Amino acid sequence: MTTAAAKPWSYDAIADVYATDMGQSMPFDDAGWYRDLCLRRGGRTLELGCGTGRVLIELLRSGIDAIGADRSLPMLRRLRADAARFDLAPALLQMDMVQPALSGRFRTILLPYSLITYVTDALQAAALTAELGKLLEPDGCLVLDAFVPQQVTSFADFRRDYRRPHGDGELERHKRITANADGTNRIERRYLVLARDGAVVADFSTDETIRPYTASDLAAFGEAGGLAAESCVWDYGQCTEAARARFATIMLRRQNS
Repeated sequence: MTTAAAKPWSYDAIADVYATDMGQSMPFDDAGWYRDLCLRRGGRTLELGCGTGRVLIELLRSGIDAIGADRSLPMLRRLRADAARFDLAPALLQMDMVQPALSGRFRTILLPYSLITYVTDALQAAALTAELGKLLEPDGCLVLDAFVPQQVTSFADFRRDYRRPHGDGELERHKRITANADGTNRIERRYLVLARDGAVVADFSTDETIRPYTASDLAAFGEAGGLAAESCVWDYGQCTEAARARFATIMLRRQNS
């Protein structure tokens, strides 16, 4: 499934390196956690921000009835290619999540890997949560995931995050962060794709602004839209203390009606 082409955005540039970049930067088995949740819940699942399929392919390989939506057409193209290796042909929708073009009902809706923080207006985030709640079946569950907010210090220079094996060569990433006065954070990243001999094959950059949200913020978004905050999980069950956690995952339940 495809809607009218969405405006290109930052993540278009990293479709072919996403698995090495963001995928390897996730320190927990969140994909396994989402898989187990959806298997327990049954029914149909929607994943927003499915990207190149790091989570969605795991769901589909487990037999879960899942569809994916993402703003980036290059990411979705890469997802289709990667899914084909497992003889999968996922149902996909190109869509900006802040303007959802969806119909039908879902047992579970997922917004993994801090996706909600890209909605930098809190009122818009609450409105989006309410709209997604309308797509849930009775007793359906909306799952919001966000980095636990930390103190952020701006730095003007680009600092190297990593240099990792990638294909036949390596991928190198540098980052600069600006803590904005309005509470948002601007994150600029520069990438180098390197051949085996160290020669630069490609270089590109991304530039995004996010707004950190607390677990209480996520719960409030749901409650404003008539969803009940059922539970909060820290680091996908690997941590029991909020103060030590890197990720908060809130499960918002639509009441039977």
